[in-house]
Amino acid sequence: MPAPIPLTAPGVEEYILEHTTPDTEELLELAEETIHRSDRPHMMVGPVEARFLQFLLFAHQPKRVLEIGTFTGYSALSMAKVLPGDARITTCELDEEYAAIARKHIAAGPYHDRIDVRTGPALDTLELLDGPYDFILLDADQPHFPDYLDPLVALLSERGILAADNTLWSGSVLDPADDRPGAAGMRRFNDLVTARTDLESVLLSVRDGLRLIRRKS
Repeated sequence: MPAPIPLTAPGVEEYILEHTTPDTEELLELAEETIHRSDRPHMMVGPVEARFLQFLLFAHQPKRVLEIGTFTGYSALSMAKVLPGDARITTCELDEEYAAIARKHIAAGPYHDRIDVRTGPALDTLELLDGPYDFILLDADQPHFPDYLDPLVALLSERGILAADNTLWSGSVLDPADDRPGAAGMRRFNDLVTARTDLESVLLSVRDGLRLIRRKS
């Protein structure tokens, strides 16, 4: 996964960050460890996207949340902070080392009883899960996003929302000649969503692109 490139005029992203509520101490500690122990810290959603997700979940108040791509737990912990006390998050991670970091930070915080980290290929894990889920964050295995669309839509509750991250893929979705797996997979995913007459969606230029998807009423 490439590091996101700026999609706005110079200085705008920095201005946005300066005027966004900062991370809590717990998230700052997790981010610091991720930077030191991972060569891909940009895989964290970051404070701006995390605050956006928190606003979305604060308004939506989902009881069951599913995340594809735990990484080191930053987004799961960010979401848990605004969920009702009886809500639960199931989060899936392929890499055992990243999952161990996530479990450590989850266990040390107040939401340890609300977040269940599952390891292994997420498509295999999905076959073991029973829906419905009120909110789903798809944020891993981006070259294969098209393979996740049908299974995840099937797991959505009646008023559920599917949020797909990295849907601009550092701007490479604009270049049809870019046939690298990530760019090609993301273009196909975006085209599949657009072609679905049973879905409503909006593609936002938040960080590396965030697409919100729901079933039509």
